[in-house]
Amino acid sequence: MKWLLSFVLLAALAGNSPRRSVQILPEPLADRTFQYARILPTFGGTPLEVEALVPNALIVVGRQEAPELVLQAGQVAFMLGQWIHDAGVSLEKVKQGVNLAPLKFDDQVTESDLKQFNLIVLGTKNKFVKQAKLKGQGSFLEVTDAPFEGRQMLIVSDLKAASYLANKRLFFKAGAYNSFFAFVKARVFIEQNDLDAALFTLNDPQGIHGCARPVMLALSQKDRLPEQMLQVAKKRNKLVFKDLQQALKNKNSDKAKAIWRQAMETCYACHQGQDGVKRFRKFTPNQGEHAYHQKIAESAGVSCQTCHTGKTEVVGY
Repeated sequence: MKWLLSFVLLAALAGNSPRRSVQILPEPLADRTFQYARILPTFGGTPLEVEALVPNALIVVGRQEAPELVLQAGQVAFMLGQWIHDAGVSLEKVKQGVNLAPLKFDDQVTESDLKQFNLIVLGTKNKFVKQAKLKGQGSFLEVTDAPFEGRQMLIVSDLKAASYLANKRLFFKAGAYNSFFAFVKARVFIEQNDLDAALFTLNDPQGIHGCARPVMLALSQKDRLPEQMLQVAKKRNKLVFKDLQQALKNKNSDKAKAIWRQAMETCYACHQGQDGVKRFRKFTPNQGEHAYHQKIAESAGVSCQTCHTGKTEVVGY
């Protein structure tokens, strides 16, 4: 089953949701295009200040909800924390004793919070759901306007919907994005001729191996995937976990660059629809989260054209 460790399967899972009894509104991809994270400076007031992924959403639950749902709110926060780099801290906030986790009861949400964050609202016993005109029934996730202009709310109806959000959607995104960023880092390290660091990203559990998270979710769907896609998955797995590893071990940077590009083309085959394979990702990723890979490239002096040429010239896949 080793061939399943492939970004290509991530594309499949992103385009074909696992069977579920959780309805997604106002359209089937609404929870995937909701902006959970953004790029902002963090560690402010210290020599370590850096731009990183921080939460763009505040997780909210009513005080009258059942303890099980309150615990699940913590699980949603935990899974979001697996994806982002930091809660967006500053020395000033630490001195003030501000709660750094993106989690509050509904009566704790301030006007400042509403200006800064989208809301992930769990349950129905809170002031925000009472203000919203929802269409969902039963277990559902529904994206609607937040009380502040330009902001959105993701309403999570009940425990089942909250479990889906935490253990499928955010678990998937954390693994997919961490492995995507690690793949870009590997290319940067190869460009800098730091082949040992590039090799490390292939074996680091928080690096390219991070794709194992969403792959575990894809396992139950293997029989539903097109044969062309499975062949691309096998090819990419060989390129990354055999050929690229060997080139890096042999200190052959030119060959490593060529293999990395071939691997990127297999990603594009399913993400964009190329080489006889249909596109499986049915939406365009949010720039707020996806664009972090540009920060990785820019920090090393690598331009967009270093990777986005020929078959992979399309940016933002």
